[in-house]
Amino acid sequence: MTSNIYLVVHFNFPQPFQPEHGKKAWALHEAAVNCDWIEEVVAASGGVGMGPSCIWVFGLDNYAALDRLFHSDEAISKAYVDFFANMVDVQDMVREAVTFVSQAEA
Repeated sequence: MTSNIYLVVHFNFPQPFQPEHGKKAWALHEAAVNCDWIEEVVAASGGVGMGPSCIWVFGLDNYAALDRLFHSDEAISKAYVDFFANMVDVQDMVREAVTFVSQAEA
């Protein structure tokens, strides 16, 4: 499967960092990788540049999957809401995938 949309979430962890924050991050990671309708998941932290220092990207098939992530009774939805409710400077955006076609296929 190929992701058609990407939910990109930039955020900072609250300071001081508490062990509970790490537990909630792990719970979100576990729920995401064990969810068969989330096609890709990437998390990163630190680096250089402006804005929040952490990022989480969820590759989804469509907007219905996005709604499911936000509003279902599934473990992934609960973990998502529980984790990001406690984060700071949360900025999310949805981007649609771009497919590049070679000149030979055009």
